[in-house]
Amino acid sequence: MKVTYLNHSGFLLETKTAYFLFDYYNGRIPDLNRDKPIVVFVSHGHGDHYNRDIYKLLQQYPDIQYVLAKDIPTKRLIAEQAVRGVELGSHILSVRKNTTQEILLWNGRPLTITTLKSTDAGVAFLLEYDNHTYYHAGDLNLWYWKGESSQNNGNMTRNFMTEMEKLKGRRIDAAFVPLDPRLEEHMADGFRIFMEYTESRWVFPMHMWGSYNRITEWLKQYPEYKERVVPIQYEGQIFQKDDTNSVN
Repeated sequence: MKVTYLNHSGFLLETKTAYFLFDYYNGRIPDLNRDKPIVVFVSHGHGDHYNRDIYKLLQQYPDIQYVLAKDIPTKRLIAEQAVRGVELGSHILSVRKNTTQEILLWNGRPLTITTLKSTDAGVAFLLEYDNHTYYHAGDLNLWYWKGESSQNNGNMTRNFMTEMEKLKGRRIDAAFVPLDPRLEEHMADGFRIFMEYTESRWVFPMHMWGSYNRITEWLKQYPEYKERVVPIQYEGQIFQKDDTNSVN
């Protein structure tokens, strides 16, 4: 298993038989092996998670599949691409919150996609593929903001915990989870709960706005997570792990 950190919440996950690209909006996407299916996931339409340049990949990889949260409008997008002679519609799967569906990749292997409800916009993705499980949170996080009313922050906490209950006890091979420094002392509230609730083997902090030093600072406070949390340092950084040691 190979993970390339692109930027912000954007990651490229490469398995032995497929690529999964999550929430790309900036950074360099490396050249991909055409012998593997490519699935592009977009959790919601915010500008720091969604860049329409992802559709340019179709020109280079004609079998690519896009899985988009339902809040991303597609009719005009498909029509615009049709004017350019690009048939995009058959490559797009729109998904709603709290659903599970299985798709068959062109290599004949099934991919099960489960969505959770975000506490902000769109969905989070839980994927099951080749006896492995992967999770990308999108903007599903405990957004506990200073200045918000206790009622709003209380509702946020309850909504977040509702989604975490769905993941409780799950064994996850690679997870991508917000650790947003703008939340100040509440930066890691949601991240820590995710770590406590799941048996995640390899966890990548994201939504960091470039403040990668905050990862190592947090790990000094919680050294018990040092073996599971990846201390990202820069864009384009590559990480590899032996799939045979999967918890699944």
